[in-house]
Amino acid sequence: MSFKVLILAAGKGTRFKSDLPKVLHKVLGKPMLWYVVKAAKESGAQEVIVVVGHKKELVEEFLKAEFPDVKTVYQKEQLGTGHAVMCAKELLDGYTGRLVVLNGDTPLVQPEDIEKLKETEGDMVVLTAKAEDPTGYGRVVRDGDEVSYIVEEKDANSEEKKIKEVNTGIYAFDTEKLFEALRSIDNNNAQGEYYLPDVLKIFKEKGWKVVPVLADDFSSFIGVNNRYELAKAEKILLERIVKHHQLNGVTIHNPEAVYIEPEVKIGKDTEIFAPVLIKGKTEIGEGCSIGAFTEIRNSKLGNGVKVETHCWIEGTVLEDNTSVGPFAKLRPGTYLESRAKVGTFVETKNAHLEKGAKANHLTYLGDCRVGENTNIGAGTITCNYDGFNKWRTEIGKNVFVGSNTLFIAPVKVGDDSITAAGSVITSDVPENTLAVARARQVNYEGKAESIREKARRRKDEHSGKDS
Repeated sequence: MSFKVLILAAGKGTRFKSDLPKVLHKVLGKPMLWYVVKAAKESGAQEVIVVVGHKKELVEEFLKAEFPDVKTVYQKEQLGTGHAVMCAKELLDGYTGRLVVLNGDTPLVQPEDIEKLKETEGDMVVLTAKAEDPTGYGRVVRDGDEVSYIVEEKDANSEEKKIKEVNTGIYAFDTEKLFEALRSIDNNNAQGEYYLPDVLKIFKEKGWKVVPVLADDFSSFIGVNNRYELAKAEKILLERIVKHHQLNGVTIHNPEAVYIEPEVKIGKDTEIFAPVLIKGKTEIGEGCSIGAFTEIRNSKLGNGVKVETHCWIEGTVLEDNTSVGPFAKLRPGTYLESRAKVGTFVETKNAHLEKGAKANHLTYLGDCRVGENTNIGAGTITCNYDGFNKWRTEIGKNVFVGSNTLFIAPVKVGDDSITAAGSVITSDVPENTLAVARARQVNYEGKAESIREKARRRKDEHSGKDS
């Protein structure tokens, strides 16, 4: 059955105490609305429409970037959920299929729940869930296989309050009948708003079929109205993501302390030692090891990659069997070919290390390429910035770079060359060459004692003046 989805996302979200529209507040790095639209699209919706209102330009900007095919309609005044649906009438004019209505502040909704709505026959389908503690939710009162009515907590009698089946606030409708019913609802309530659930009474009066369909997981319908509830939703979503990876062959130690965003992919037999943060569109291959206190953002790791503790990796590609850390910082543009290694207190940026190249400790490699099997000694720096422009350093294959070498870019070092420790390389080095660029050592015997004596006299003179 073909169907369309309408998402209500016009609210301000006053209880968030924020200038940001409610639906753009993030759960695991993504706006709440992202999860709702994604679930709608994955359920097979023919079209997704979002009702925007408060700061609509921000919501539309987000949708254009993430879901360019999603349409929007504008609810200029926020006069309730029924009014929000009526704002979409013109866009849905002539559509005779099924319309599923979702809320933009329910980021835990899942595609299978939406699929249940589209598959259940009825003029109005109410998605329900069983709650262990239904306090605060509208109770669904059944009449056989149909919904008789929904009663809110404040209006429920003692028997109705015992009902554990509650209304999730998610519905599917015969679109033509929905808009006919919307014309009959009023705003005679304390808020002066038009409420979508009020159409249920109209459907029953007209003899149209109103049926419930029970969802599997009550937690999928938690609405997020403040930052406390936002944190609760994030915790549930994180548990789902961690479980997904565990069931797909990933070992996660201390899973309560891991943070993994929804677009992350992790291969089987990878082992993660939390606390770690894995963000964005990161892909981690099979058989990797990720050490504790590490953060990885928008990076791609091959198979057999080892990341030691306390590393920060962003915008980086690590091919198979590479090694990083501990205490390494890999900035955007870093690329390590297979068997390359970046070690302790090494920072890289726009650096390409070819197969087997190593920078084991205390080094900065920026805007450079390091050839195959080259060894970078401790304290090496590619001096890539002159205060105005960035310049590149090119180091060939099988080069041995002595400790504390400074490369004043732009500069090239040929294959099989050596730089002496403490050198400042300002000119290109040909292949198979030893480059020594440091001042000749001069020893002045006895000079050390005279310097110390001079320092003592100055100290005594200074003390005399103070007294």
